Amino acid sequence: MDLLLVLLAGLGAIFDYIFAHTLFCLVPAFFIAGAMSALIPKNLLLPYLGKKSPKIVSYPLAVGTGLLLAVCSCTVLPLFAGIRKSGAGLGPALAFLYTAPATSIIAILYTGSLIGWDIAFARIFFSITFAVIIGLTISRFFPDDNEKETVFFEQKQETKNTIKRLVLLFAGLISILILGTRLEDSPLKYAIILGLIGYVIIISKLFFSKKEMQEWGQETWHFTKIIVPLLLAGVFIAGIIGFLLPKELVAGFFGNNSLFAISIPVIFGIFVYFPTLVEVPMAKTFLTLGMAKGPLLAYLLADPVISLPSILVVRKIMGNKRTIAYAGLIFILSILAGWIYGNFIV
Repeated sequence: MDLLLVLLAGLGAIFDYIFAHTLFCLVPAFFIAGAMSALIPKNLLLPYLGKKSPKIVSYPLAVGTGLLLAVCSCTVLPLFAGIRKSGAGLGPALAFLYTAPATSIIAILYTGSLIGWDIAFARIFFSITFAVIIGLTISRFFPDDNEKETVFFEQKQETKNTIKRLVLLFAGLISILILGTRLEDSPLKYAIILGLIGYVIIISKLFFSKKEMQEWGQETWHFTKIIVPLLLAGVFIAGIIGFLLPKELVAGFFGNNSLFAISIPVIFGIFVYFPTLVEVPMAKTFLTLGMAKGPLLAYLLADPVISLPSILVVRKIMGNKRTIAYAGLIFILSILAGWIYGNFIV
C-alpha cells in the first residue's frame, strides 16, 4: 500500500477535524475551561463537587451537567481539565468526562430516531450507570493526594452578585458551543453567534475586573497549548487506523452476541475517532450490514466516550495509572453491557 496514501489519510483526518471542530467546538470549549478555572471561586464549587461533598449531590450534578452538553470526547477534555483545576473531586469530574459525550440529549434523541428507542434507552441507562461506577471506582483506588488536604472555606455561599455574573457568562459561552455546533451553516447562524459573542463581551465588561479577564485568558491559553498538540497527534494516528481497517469484516464476524463479536467493535470504537453523533449513522450502517444489537450497543457506549486523542490528553491531565483504569473500565463495562443486552434483553 502506498505510504503516501496512508499519510494523506492521517493529514486528511486532521484537516477534517480542524475544519469541523476548531471554530465552534474547541475554541468555545477552551474559553469555558479557562473561565471555570479562573473565575469560579473554589468555595462555590467544592461544596458540590469536592471530595467531601455528598455523593448523592456531586454525582447527579456532574452527570446532569454532562447531559446538557452535546460534545465529543475530545471537545469535553478542556472542560474536564477546567472542572478539575477549579476544585472538583476526581470521581465527579470523571463522571462528567464520561457522561458529556456518551449521553447528551441530542445523541440519545438521534439514536432513538435513526436506530431505535430500545437502543437509545439502553444507551442512556448504561451510560449513566457507567459514569457513576467509573467515578466511584477510580476515586476509591487512585485518590488524589491533594484531595486529602482539601480545605473548605467557612463561607460556602458566594454573594448573589457573584452567582449571577457566573450564570450570565456561562449561559453565553455554553450557548455559543451548543448553537455553533448544532445550527446549519447560514447567515442566521453566524448572526446568532456574533450576537452571543457580543453578549459575552458586554457581560465580561460589566461584571468582571481586568485582572479576572487576564487570568481567564492565561488559563485558556494554558489549556490550549497543552491539549492541542496531543489532540492533533491522536487525530492523525486515528485517521491512519481508520484508513487501514477493513470495513468488510462487519457482516461476516459481528452478526451474533458472542464476547468476541462484542469486543471487536468496542476496540474499533476506542481506537478510531469519530466526531460526536457520527457514531450514530456509523452504528446504523453496521446494523444494516448485519451487526447484532449486543455489539452495536457496546460500540455506541465506547466510541463517543474515548479515543486515541482523548487517551493521550487524559493521560496528561491525570497520569498513567488513572488513564489505564479509565480506559480499561470503559472497555470491560461496554462489553458487559453489550453481552447482557444482546443475550438477555433483546
